[in-house]
Amino acid sequence: MRLINVHTLEIQCFTGTSIPQYAILSHTWVAKEATFQKWTNKWTRLTHKHRDGFLKILAACRQARRDGLDYVWVDTVCIDKSSSAELSEAINSMYTWYEKATICYVYLSDVAASSSKANDDTLDSLRKSRWFTRGWTLQELIAPEHVQFYTKDWEVLGTKKALAVLISTITGIDAACLKKEKRLRDYSIAHRMTWAAKRETTREEDLAYCLLGIFGINMPLLYGEGPKAFMRLQEEIIKVSDDHSILAFETNLSDSTLFAHHPSAFVKGGCIHPNYGRHLTLPFSMTNAGLAMTTPLIQTLSPYWVLAVFNCVEVDTENNMQRSQICLPLFGKDSQFMRARIPISLISRKIDDPYTLNSTEHLGAAAGVLDLTTRSETSYYISYFGRVYSAYGREIDVAMKGFQVYPQPNHGFMITFPRGMAGYRLHSALPRRDLRDDISFFIPTSRYVRSSDSSQEDEEVQIFSGIVVFKNDSLSDDDPSKCVGVYLAFAATTSSIASGTTTSTTATTTTTNTTTSTGRTQDLRWACKVSPIREFCNRTNARQVLAGANQEALLGNWPHYHRCENTIVSARTRFQTPKGEPCRDTVMVEIVFDAEELVRERDAEERDFE
Repeated sequence: MRLINVHTLEIQCFTGTSIPQYAILSHTWVAKEATFQKWTNKWTRLTHKHRDGFLKILAACRQARRDGLDYVWVDTVCIDKSSSAELSEAINSMYTWYEKATICYVYLSDVAASSSKANDDTLDSLRKSRWFTRGWTLQELIAPEHVQFYTKDWEVLGTKKALAVLISTITGIDAACLKKEKRLRDYSIAHRMTWAAKRETTREEDLAYCLLGIFGINMPLLYGEGPKAFMRLQEEIIKVSDDHSILAFETNLSDSTLFAHHPSAFVKGGCIHPNYGRHLTLPFSMTNAGLAMTTPLIQTLSPYWVLAVFNCVEVDTENNMQRSQICLPLFGKDSQFMRARIPISLISRKIDDPYTLNSTEHLGAAAGVLDLTTRSETSYYISYFGRVYSAYGREIDVAMKGFQVYPQPNHGFMITFPRGMAGYRLHSALPRRDLRDDISFFIPTSRYVRSSDSSQEDEEVQIFSGIVVFKNDSLSDDDPSKCVGVYLAFAATTSSIASGTTTSTTATTTTTNTTTSTGRTQDLRWACKVSPIREFCNRTNARQVLAGANQEALLGNWPHYHRCENTIVSARTRFQTPKGEPCRDTVMVEIVFDAEELVRERDAEERDFE
């Protein structure tokens, strides 16, 4: 490690335990920076001392002397960039060098001093400083414990800890991380990626290289590889981390489907947290067949579409810290999958929802079991589009085209089975045309209209509903569970009183209010329920069940979670599809056919935990 002696201005070399205490400079580069060759030439150093690149180094040396330090490290002159080997070693060591510095001086060349430290102009200049937009300054902000900010005239602005809240609003980095109250590894991979989402580097490869320390990675530098550098960074992260959130990026925002092409693809990353729970995450790794993974898989009615359940959650900080499990939609077959972009590339599946707890009283000892996922795990590969498409192209084309529904409906249910189908199969649906089992969607078009009992004039309720029936042929005909019907419904209450878009939640339902183009307000609700009918022997029987369920809905019964005997149906996750395929607004329906086994599993887990 090379350091500048602040008394002689000469560069000295140190290794291992002989490295003394030192200050370190963080800055943004200008057109005429000093270099190792120029600085080590005393004549050049003297004749160029009035240039900006030299002035800030001399000022840093003066400040270090005031702080009682004998050495300073500056990236422009302490690295011989003519040596690719030395440059590679320095970049791989840089985070550690900043971390071990006694103090870091942040020189903001575009922030002017003011007569008052609280001056609004100074704070506004600080917020707009170029320093906060550069890729390399990210690790220079996070790594050192003691950081002092200076204006272009070397007047003190404050310390990192004193300005932590302001810096957090500028950068999106948690103030606790800035204050060293939380460790980097306490933040998910996706969360850390968001810190670099809006930062820039002069060379494309440096966007990956500047993040090596943030993720504790060492790798050789290959200038000229372009965007492959960021892909290679993600492959290296996988070798040392079992955090699935490295895949929690939006494929619609990325040029690649297996790995993100840029940190900006992690749009949800700031809300994503590790969720390892009570089970160890099985290792996953990159192979020549793709990414080999082992996780729970949520089945659908389609043989080509599954959801991978990850060990990370999205936390809603504005709504009681409710958690939603990150699930990855996958297309493929025979354990060979590729990431999906339709209907959506990531699903945040609710696993905490206190508003449905009143519907779980029949679960007995397992009251409040809202995470319906199986604990059994499946091994599979996530590969590139070309590899999977070459094997199953025609079948995947058929499956993908199923999402193209015209005209595009407003609302639909996506049917999933978080614990498999437990011997059941799809039997029928009412209306049958509303069930798209090729894409596992139920899009009810059968409309039941009735004027509301409300005192509000010109108000009507439209219910779009239907029933999906499942049958277990292995059960005897007199078994009451041989057939299971699931009632699904949307309701839109349309009023002539216009209002803004709002969302309100009660103990039994969530209502979203939207104003139509005609100035009328629509309140959207949805419901799911397991039908008590034992056997759907004919359409008349099913129609009676449907009519009765619609009448209950009109009375205000809109459950999002319901259990009847050994079946649970849950509809707590709602999302909008980017392209409106197969519908604009989707509610994810989870159906469990072995509720008793689920209860036993969760009870056993609680006993083991105690």
